[in-house]
Amino acid sequence: MIRHIVLFKLKKTQPEESLDEIKNEIKLMLESLPGKIDVIRSMEVGINVVTSLRAFDLALVSSFDTLDDLETYRVHPSHQEVVSYISKVKDQSAAVDFIY
Repeated sequence: MIRHIVLFKLKKTQPEESLDEIKNEIKLMLESLPGKIDVIRSMEVGINVVTSLRAFDLALVSSFDTLDDLETYRVHPSHQEVVSYISKVKDQSAAVDFIY
């Protein structure tokens, strides 16, 4: 099994209320993907609740059976729609993929 973890830090150019709306929108968009991409074995999306300078705003933790399945997810049009939206509002992201 492959675990895919991504952390997102959003641009802080909006009021906090707008950032909260964006975080919730990203969460909903990501959580809709398992119903559209059958290679996703599990997916959790969390919004950060502890403020610190090193904190990211959202975390995605998902699982796939194989690296090929992860690649299928990566290039899937539904995933690419989410990636496109996130790329417009994120400041940075970090990812790790590992076998477990």
